[in-house]
Amino acid sequence: MSEQLTHPGALAEDPGVAAIQQLVETVAGEAFGLATRIADEVTAIFGRQAAVLRTDLAGVGALVLPSLADPEGRIQGAGYVAAVDALADSRWWLEWFMLRNGSPERLVVDTDPRGENFYDYESLPWYDVPRTTGRRHITGPYVDYLCTDDYTLTFTVPVFVDGRFTGVAGADLKVFAFEKAVLPRLRASHHTMAIVNAQGRVVLSNSARHVSGTLLRGPGTTSYPIGDLPLALVDLPVRKS
Repeated sequence: MSEQLTHPGALAEDPGVAAIQQLVETVAGEAFGLATRIADEVTAIFGRQAAVLRTDLAGVGALVLPSLADPEGRIQGAGYVAAVDALADSRWWLEWFMLRNGSPERLVVDTDPRGENFYDYESLPWYDVPRTTGRRHITGPYVDYLCTDDYTLTFTVPVFVDGRFTGVAGADLKVFAFEKAVLPRLRASHHTMAIVNAQGRVVLSNSARHVSGTLLRGPGTTSYPIGDLPLALVDLPVRKS
């Protein structure tokens, strides 16, 4: 998609579109902002001591739980996922909290690779892409059967300490919460457009032909960046009947 981001067009000149871009930045900024604060906390913990234990990560919960308890907030889950062998007392670990039936709770998964239900997160995009690229990433929309049991967007940032990758920090938003905030603005526009992720998959659109999760293919679309987010606004071609 990156080669399409600088193309000029009517969409870029519409002041209403600029308002949509700003709104998306605000909503995504809530998730990335929390993820960044978690990453800063984890970096500070690793900077204070040579051997970090699971119990040393209490500051992560202190950051996440108020966001989960905020009735006006959109965060459905957040935390830190450790790189393998980053912690001294556990090779794999998720210091992650989520809303379950409206109440915050810790995510409990099998982190023993010998276990029948071992949760091997190393190959999952929300973990692997930040680790590989060193940049923040948005995964989804996808059905998160582990936490939200719903269509979800996961916002993750890499955590590096003295150049060493030590895991990712992240936050989850339900796609429904993203839609509730942004879709009214999209529907009010005179343009047919979609918000897509870095892989060209539709997060949200005002077109019945392009539902959430659709992968855009083929010519006829022009993309415009949304700040420095790994998202873009796409001007969709209108099919004539």
